[in-house]
This record gives sequence, structure tokens and C-alpha cells, in this order.
Amino acid sequence: MNTNIADIKLELAKGIRMLVAAGLLDMNGHLSYRLPGTDHVLINSRRASRAAVTTDDIVLIDLGGELIEGRSEAPSEYHIHTAVYRHRPDVNCVLHHHPHWQTVLGIARQPMQPVFSIGSFVGPELPVYETSSLINTREIGEEMAEALGRFDVLTVRHHGAVIVGADPQEVFARAVFVEENCKKQYYAALLGPIQPLTGENLERTRETNWKPIIGKKVWDYHEQKARMDGDLDGLPA
Repeated sequence: MNTNIADIKLELAKGIRMLVAAGLLDMNGHLSYRLPGTDHVLINSRRASRAAVTTDDIVLIDLGGELIEGRSEAPSEYHIHTAVYRHRPDVNCVLHHHPHWQTVLGIARQPMQPVFSIGSFVGPELPVYETSSLINTREIGEEMAEALGRFDVLTVRHHGAVIVGADPQEVFARAVFVEENCKKQYYAALLGPIQPLTGENLERTRETNWKPIIGKKVWDYHEQKARMDGDLDGLPA
């Protein structure tokens, strides 16, 4: 696990810009990383442009949201991140964003179904949090983290989503494939009843498609594409 703060800040800045380039993040949303073995969290600042975020826009806070280092305050919804880290010692990276297709399914009260091979880790058992307001208090953050439970993906009804994992690469890959799965489910439903993956086929598809190497492969592809398109201009390689 990476413990170099400069490297982590760069990875967060890249990840945020790549999420914007992939259409998964807009002027709002945040990506954070808990420094291993500590209660300190790196997160993009409230005022930073997500499309042009730099390492200088990544601030350091504690689990109470107090600014330890940085030139701007944390986002008002930092409670999403700190609550998850308090509840989940296995998690060191948290994304909150407003993905279009996942939000559409939530609005329509259509549970996510595993309909796409690399997105097959989703399923109707994934939790939904019903409070659609900003998650900008400790109390609401705690409720949200309890709703997430042991899962890695949470839909916040009428609002967006929370995705967690071990590091930015894993979280980024999950975000890409959850949204792609939701998009395919939506379009397939327009044609008639959908046929999700089930049984042994589902289990084998999950086992063969979702491995640790997938996160790096997805990250590398999107990083290279973002560099070619100029989305990472100003950031070191």
C-alpha cells in the first residue's frame, strides 16, 4: 500500500481528472484516501476545479474533518468519507459522485442487475440509502455508512453514489463498470424483460472478470487516453 504522500496526492489528482474525462464526475464529487495506519485522510478541496485539480488542491484532514494541511477546506460532504473510514477498517479509498445511469435506475426504483460481464459484481442486493440531501453532518454520514455496511457500492437515491475500495485504482475501476452495467441494463430494459446473469454462470463470470489486475488495467487505459486527450496536462506522468 502506497505511503508516500506526494505519490498519493498525484494519484488522487489523476483519478479525479480521469473520472471527469470518463463522464463520471462533474463540478461536484470527491475522491479520498486514508493514509495507512492513521486517522488522516487526503481529499480534494471544496473549491478545487475537478477538471483541473492539481496536487496542491489535495488537502489533509482528520476523521473529525479538521484541516491538518492544505490551502482550502474539505468538501462539505467530507462526512461521507470519514464515516466510512470509521466503520470500515478494510477501506482506504472512497469516491462520492453523481453517476447518470446508476442514479436513473435508483430514481425508477430498479435494482441493479448483473447484466454485463465485467460489471457482474453488481446485483440487486446492493444497498440504497434513501436520504437524498447533502450528507453534510456526522449524523447523516453515520446513517449512510451503516446503510453501506459490508458492501462496496451504495446508491444514494435521487442523489448519486458512494464506491469504496482499497485504493484509487480499484475504486476507479468499480465506478467505471457499475455505470456501464447500469447503462446496459437501462437500454436492454427498453427492448423487453432483461435476462441478468444468474447461478453458476454469474459466479464464474464474477470470478474470471473481477481480479486485482483489472483495476490497474482499467486505470492504465484511462490514464493513457486522458493524456492523449490533454485531460492530464500539467500533471506529472
